[in-house]
Amino acid sequence: MGDNGQLYVPETLLPIYRDQLLPLADVVTPNQFEAELLTGMKITNEEQALEAMDQLHSRGVKTVVISSSDLGSESILVGLGSSLNNGARMRIRVDIPRLPTNFTGTGDLFTSLLMAWLQKHDGNLKIACEKTVSTLQSVLKRTLQYATDAAGPGNKPKIGQLELRLIQSKEDIENPKVTVEARLVP
Repeated sequence: MGDNGQLYVPETLLPIYRDQLLPLADVVTPNQFEAELLTGMKITNEEQALEAMDQLHSRGVKTVVISSSDLGSESILVGLGSSLNNGARMRIRVDIPRLPTNFTGTGDLFTSLLMAWLQKHDGNLKIACEKTVSTLQSVLKRTLQYATDAAGPGNKPKIGQLELRLIQSKEDIENPKVTVEARLVP
C-alpha cells in the first residue's frame, strides 16, 4: 500500500484493504507505515507495534509480520512478528541490517519468502523469519554489489542497476544460510 509515509495506491482503496480484505487474510506483512494505516494507530515504539499486531489478530489474521520499521537505529531496521497457532502465541523480533540505498520489490520478495518458509516449517514464525530476512539480506547485498560495480567508481547506482538480482541469488533463495537471528519477545 505504501512506505515511508507515501501511499502507492489511491487513498480510496484503504477502507477496502482494511475492512474487506484484511479479515480474509491468514497472513499479513505490512511495513510500519502500512500497519499504522491498517490499524489507525501511530507506532513509535515496540510496545505500540505489538498492540497493532494484536489489533490485526483481533480481526482474524493468524500471522502478522511488520516487515520493517524505524524502531531501530540508523544502521538497523526492526522486524516484528506475531502468530497465533492452535491457541499458542509466538512473538519475535529481528534486527535487520540497513543497507545504504533503497530497493524496489523488497516487500514482495519478503512476503514470497515468508510464505514459503512458513509452509515448509509448519508455521514456525521464528525459523521462517530468520530464513526470510537472511535470504533477503543476501539478495540485497548481491544487488548492491552489482549496482555499485555497474555504476563505476564514485558514481551512485541508478534505479535500473538496483533491480533485485534474483536469478543470481537462486542458491541463497533455495538454501539460505541463517545470518540474521530472530529472538522471542514476551
